[in-house]
Amino acid sequence: MSSPMYSHPHLELHEHIEQVESGLKALQQWHSQKVQDIVAEWLVRLAKFHDLGKGSVAFQTYIQNPRHYHGDPKEKAHTPLSLFLTLLLTHGDRWDALDEFGLAAVVRGHHSAMPTIPERKIGAVSCSDRDINNFAGGESVRVLKKQLSQLDFIELEHQTGLPVPKDWELVRADPAKYVRKMKRYMDDVLVKDVQKLTEDEAVFYRLKIQLLFSMLLEADKALLAVSNPGNYLQRERQHWDAQWVDQRIKNLGDHNKGKVLSGDRELLTNKLRKKMRDEVKCSIEDNFEDCIFSLTAPTGCGKTLLAATWALIIQEKIRKTADNPPKIIVVLPFLSVIDQTAKEYAKLLDIGGVKKDGRWLLTSHSLADRSYAQDMEVKDERFFVDTWRSELIITTYDQFLMSLMDPKARYQMRFHHLCDALIIMDEVQSLPCQLWQPLDRVFQSLMSLGSSKLLLMSATMPSFISQHTPLVKDYPAFFSAFARYKLTFKLEKTMNLDAFCELIVERLPDWISEHKRVLITLNTRGSARKVWKEIKESWIDVEEVMQLFFISADVTPKDRLKIVDQIKQGDPCIVVSTQSIEAGVDIDLDLVLRDFAPLDSLVQIAGRCNREGRGLRATVEIFDIVNENERRYSEMIYDAIHLQVTRSLLQDKDEVLEENLLPLAERYFIELSNKKDTGKEHLERFRRWLNDDPVKELLRGKERQQFTFLVSEEDPELLDELAQASQVEDRWERREAWRALAGRIAMVSIHVFAKPGFSPKQIANEHPGDLWVLRPGYYAPAGGLNIEGETMIL
Repeated sequence: MSSPMYSHPHLELHEHIEQVESGLKALQQWHSQKVQDIVAEWLVRLAKFHDLGKGSVAFQTYIQNPRHYHGDPKEKAHTPLSLFLTLLLTHGDRWDALDEFGLAAVVRGHHSAMPTIPERKIGAVSCSDRDINNFAGGESVRVLKKQLSQLDFIELEHQTGLPVPKDWELVRADPAKYVRKMKRYMDDVLVKDVQKLTEDEAVFYRLKIQLLFSMLLEADKALLAVSNPGNYLQRERQHWDAQWVDQRIKNLGDHNKGKVLSGDRELLTNKLRKKMRDEVKCSIEDNFEDCIFSLTAPTGCGKTLLAATWALIIQEKIRKTADNPPKIIVVLPFLSVIDQTAKEYAKLLDIGGVKKDGRWLLTSHSLADRSYAQDMEVKDERFFVDTWRSELIITTYDQFLMSLMDPKARYQMRFHHLCDALIIMDEVQSLPCQLWQPLDRVFQSLMSLGSSKLLLMSATMPSFISQHTPLVKDYPAFFSAFARYKLTFKLEKTMNLDAFCELIVERLPDWISEHKRVLITLNTRGSARKVWKEIKESWIDVEEVMQLFFISADVTPKDRLKIVDQIKQGDPCIVVSTQSIEAGVDIDLDLVLRDFAPLDSLVQIAGRCNREGRGLRATVEIFDIVNENERRYSEMIYDAIHLQVTRSLLQDKDEVLEENLLPLAERYFIELSNKKDTGKEHLERFRRWLNDDPVKELLRGKERQQFTFLVSEEDPELLDELAQASQVEDRWERREAWRALAGRIAMVSIHVFAKPGFSPKQIANEHPGDLWVLRPGYYAPAGGLNIEGETMIL
């Protein structure tokens, strides 16, 4: 008589299959009818096939007592066996080739990542760990042969309900023959069918398989991860109300009464904001069936509330005809903007009398608090946060794009949420050119897959999306209506950093006497620090009438947020910063001085100048600053083509008024699309399932060596809690304990890139977890990282 097969120490395999199937059905019910129809025939398949390999003798020995298993780790591995059995059973059942490949891909990757198709190269074939056919190569063949020769096919049929192959005895007797046969079938039939697809078909097919993959990943963990399955299986919808935005705007208007520009007339900026919002509402009514929208608007137009208007009106309209309206996902490029955006949405909940928790609003990024709701156990909170179990999620470009395109399972678990979502992407000008073509095609297919709609926003919109509906059709008119600032270019010759510092010090008395609010933005931490120090040395008896602030990555996020809040108070000040302050940070200053940068960065920094339009036209002064070796700081930071295109557009201009910037910005992005790699090769690799550079690398560039320094005095209890987390015996619980502290770590940490020869021991003490605790005296909240003399830090 056969022995029962187990998937987990406390669960028979058939019980786990039943759990996964119930989880998949719950996920299906949370989606639109369109997605439900796509996945309906797959739910039972996914549940039954994904863990077939757990029937091996070695795995059954392991699962009885995992901590004391002493057998060969490779022999207890179940994914290759699951994949082989999936191919054997589906081939024998004469499945459609694309369905077979899709199921095989899901089974192959559900413990690691979506697989790749082997890449044929001149004279060789690639051998990636993720290749879908690597079950039939090298050591894997030996292991698979042994597993098959011992496999109890009859009990496996009993546990899964899948029919035993008719020739199962032959499979056990000569497993090598069948392994070779399934590899040939994969290479010569399934892979070739996938690669015959057109570009549009291939991207849609890939996303469809990601949808299935994503749902299985969540369902596979769900009922094991939560303490109360009922809390998970029953989803309680929370209804955001579009009228909360109307009330929020009214409240802002009441707050601004009495703030006049000339006589009693309303500020021009607020008039334009109202007009733009009216046009957005009309556009939603006229173009409701469209899926991809764009909003090109000058900085300071209140894009956060415009986007909320778009999302909440559409959500309410869909709710009238569908049981499952899409959730809202707000995507932002910078952590510095997420906090202020989350506060704005929290104010909407306050207006609605709603107590904010993770069910209503969730932030997902490295600094985010991992709490969800007060009435939940910690492990339930973790799972609900990780799976974006919320009506409105605010996240970063990194998190969103990895959920969209990164093959790793830990990111793909969230992908199914993207299929039925109202997605708001702000500051899209910050997307690197090499993602333009991939995102154009992926976004178009994503909208076809489910009920999602997408809103792209920027003051300088790159034209990489081939089909989109402008929410404001005559957006150039809004740019022409503003007259808040002008950019003046002092680029006829370069200026040494020392000379720039002298110029700043000379102008200080006038700024102080005129109670100015001045922003000075440099391209590197070092140049910004030098300017700040020069001002500080001249800062005598001034503190009572004017403040001096310093913002760069040398200042912890905790202190940067405090500084931004102080700047927003509106008092006279001088702010010295790196480009980290450019996009989305809602501050308003009288004068901006900026080291040269690409045009989109210049427009972004200009958006901090006379933002509310309360004074006469202000000035943004652009300099071309070099170091002691005559090397431009701009060339140390920015792409050469972006800089060259900007210089070409500005070469005959001494100044540009705000109302004339839009045509320049449009020409800038056209030039970039002609001269830059816009990602055709990356799109090709994505749709052909080939190995490619990580999405994070495409977004942020290759990582350079850096060290993380913890400023422990900013969170005195953190070191003790980290020590306690390190002592947790179970490695998974230890990891979760560290993750629970990750947000606090990030808030009081500084990341620095090191030159060759630098040793962090010069300034810090080593701590477990690749952290260095900065020694006293090397950090001050006002000036950040403080290292005097010659250092080896960039």
